[in-house]
Amino acid sequence: MGRQIQSYILPEDQRALLDFAENHDSVVVTLRDADSPIIQPLTGSQSSESKALVFWNRGLLTNLERKWIPDPGYYRVDTLHLPVLEFIPSLKTTWEGKAAVVQGRLFGDFDPYLAKPPEFEKWYESLARWIRKNYRKNSAKIGGYIGPAAYEIYQNGGYLLPNFVPPRTREWLDEISEQHSVKGREPQAKAAHSHVVGLFKGAACDFVCSL
Repeated sequence: MGRQIQSYILPEDQRALLDFAENHDSVVVTLRDADSPIIQPLTGSQSSESKALVFWNRGLLTNLERKWIPDPGYYRVDTLHLPVLEFIPSLKTTWEGKAAVVQGRLFGDFDPYLAKPPEFEKWYESLARWIRKNYRKNSAKIGGYIGPAAYEIYQNGGYLLPNFVPPRTREWLDEISEQHSVKGREPQAKAAHSHVVGLFKGAACDFVCSL
């Protein structure tokens, strides 16, 4: 059984999540796909790209290397069988002539037949809690938690898309256009108000640091 938390975390915001993961546990963040089987920690320039990442907790798995994938020809971390988490950052795009953000996610496989350690799911939940605590909940049907850069795009009239760029159908036009109706915006306004109140109360320090 896979578990995921959907998010709108653009590369410019993901450093806060990576810092939490690396400082909270013995975690190495690396590229999921590469031209080498050898695992290297994510570099500063790579952290600003929208590439699939892997969170490797060395307390759960001592050694990690990528496996060769013949077609199309690259090395990839086995996220199915190993106790590692996959993180897909969000992407900037355009939809209906406006700026838009494609949904990303933090994902792990927890099927019993994989025999992963029970601590693996607890670790995933600690990261999911951090995302829920520090980012705004998307009130639209597609869900997800919104980082500051993505929320700025939304505030300026942009759209929050699902995990793909949807076709221009009546159903998608109706659903996504609702994001900027009065009804669609109201929960976001409440979230912003709660955030400001929290700042003045000195609460959620790690959220402030991630902005």
